Amino acid sequence: METEPILPSTTLPASNSSTFNFRKLWFANGFSNLADGLYQITLPLIVVQLTNSPARVAGLSVMLSLPWLLFALQAGSIVDRFDRRRIMLWVTAGRVLILFGLTLAVMMDKVSLPLLYIVAFALGIGETLVDTALTSIVPSIIQKDHLNWANAQITAMQTVTNTFIGPPLAGFLAGVGLGIATGSSAVLYLSAAFALYLIQGTFIPRSQVDVSPKPEFWTHLTGGLRFLWDNRLIRDLTLFTASMNIFWSGWSALLVLYAVKPGAMGLNEFEYGLLLTAMALGGLLGSMMVEKIQKRIGTRNALVLDFIGTIALLGVPALTTSAWLVGLSAFAAGFGASVWVVLVASIRQMTVPGDLLGRVYSASRFVSWGIGPIGAALAGLVAELFGVRSMFAIGGAMSVAMLFLFLKTVPPRLLKDFDNNAQGS
Repeated sequence: METEPILPSTTLPASNSSTFNFRKLWFANGFSNLADGLYQITLPLIVVQLTNSPARVAGLSVMLSLPWLLFALQAGSIVDRFDRRRIMLWVTAGRVLILFGLTLAVMMDKVSLPLLYIVAFALGIGETLVDTALTSIVPSIIQKDHLNWANAQITAMQTVTNTFIGPPLAGFLAGVGLGIATGSSAVLYLSAAFALYLIQGTFIPRSQVDVSPKPEFWTHLTGGLRFLWDNRLIRDLTLFTASMNIFWSGWSALLVLYAVKPGAMGLNEFEYGLLLTAMALGGLLGSMMVEKIQKRIGTRNALVLDFIGTIALLGVPALTTSAWLVGLSAFAAGFGASVWVVLVASIRQMTVPGDLLGRVYSASRFVSWGIGPIGAALAGLVAELFGVRSMFAIGGAMSVAMLFLFLKTVPPRLLKDFDNNAQGS
């Protein structure tokens, strides 16, 4: 089924206007993700100054990802009802206020764990809305045969800003002052809001422009879940994303405790930021090569790269504290994850009708990212009882099992149409 276009309240942008709109969206995405990269590194650095408990440190990741479990379906319903650009604009403005408030609290030495958890949860709600609106607005700006290119451009920008520039910059700014790091994140969100303001036109799903009666709230809210469950390919990709995110969330929640002094790896804040940059390098390379990889080895084999990267991500730190080897595993994981994100986004955008795209995306995130707080909480519990390295070892072994399950349950024929589309583009 082809993606149904979004119907603006005026007319669809002409090709030049479409290009300009995509570039503005691209820059807004860049500013926003650089802001994400700063606060996602800075908040854990603030937490480890307040506690050395693995469970409490993991609690921050739980609060950051919990909105995908509690609010994802509502976010999809909102994105499929209202102007997607305006949603991104207003939520981004809200993020500015939240981070400026946190900056004041840091500068006044009024930070506490409950405050950080509240800030993390609020920022997580913003993420559900902005991410859902972003992936839903792309097909209304870019033609179907350029979706891989557009998604690769967006993923590359996210990788460069969120995980390449963000971590070392956050480590440097945090070393100067934690308030400077959180304040810089707020300023970057302000820049993203300005770029979104410059995008021309409105982008409302076609069904919301039609005069036909509006569906009931519950029917509209769960429409994405029903489509996801009925479509085998989208369902399977979502479930495997969820399985890997269990382990990624555990890694993300506790790596700071393992890597930063007095953790086993003995890194300082800036070195920790550089370590995470290795993942960004892999992600950037993956986003640049995804189309060539898909054409060369096929969509299914390209998706396998993410499982291989996840196995390395968890398995290597279970075996060694070498920053170089852990960094290499992060590089492999970033490469595979980037390929997965681009291909799955394009598959979803080419399969789901435009007026359902926000709800299907949010339903996918509800399942695949909603598992994140559970994974982080389990990782914190395992680390509390048996140590952080045991948590890495368990995740690595289970990732191997997930790879074999993927190869058995997702046959090449399910992705044949996308292989043909890649060869023809």
